Amino acid sequence: MDEFFSDNFFDNPAPIGWSEHDWFAYLKKSEAEISRFASIYSLNRAKGKSLDEISQLAGWQIPLNDDEDIDEDEDSEFAEEPWTLLNHPVYIITRGLLKCLEEHLGRVIEETQIPPMHVWELSKIITQISTFISMGVNSTDLGEDLLARCNYKMTALRLNAFIAKISEIPAPHSEQGSERMKRITNVIFDLRELCLNLAESSAIGKK
Repeated sequence: MDEFFSDNFFDNPAPIGWSEHDWFAYLKKSEAEISRFASIYSLNRAKGKSLDEISQLAGWQIPLNDDEDIDEDEDSEFAEEPWTLLNHPVYIITRGLLKCLEEHLGRVIEETQIPPMHVWELSKIITQISTFISMGVNSTDLGEDLLARCNYKMTALRLNAFIAKISEIPAPHSEQGSERMKRITNVIFDLRELCLNLAESSAIGKK
């Protein structure tokens, strides 16, 4: 299973003798951590906290450069498990944000009854966003900083396309719907800012 692990993280050695059951448990922990982050984000973003503050609160500090002083005592317990994409901070944070986005968007679609083709276009963009982010994280782990930068920039471009698409959605009539639209906007801009910062960090790391 050595191919799952980065050579840069010797303090998280590959588990000896892990079975398929162990890896399934690991997958479930990742999904649970994503849901936990999404809940913490939803609660605290509404209170005005920034994504960086929320990430630290959740134990998933954003690694923007190699020189950043990160307090490992505040890490999530899952962060101490074998290092793979599934417990990378950027993966957990962005998946949590996308989970919030999908939840709010689903409710807005239900209320506004936008055409199926519009829903399909939004769904395709979300899939592209998720893919480019995962590829960016993986590229960084492989030491391909410029490739990571390209993937994060592509993510930002797809987020711009998403912003254009949601601007075509009719304004919800309910107060809850209007609030969900505001939260969708928050998620999109938080994701976009994160990806642009990660792209810049990748460029700095290559200098």
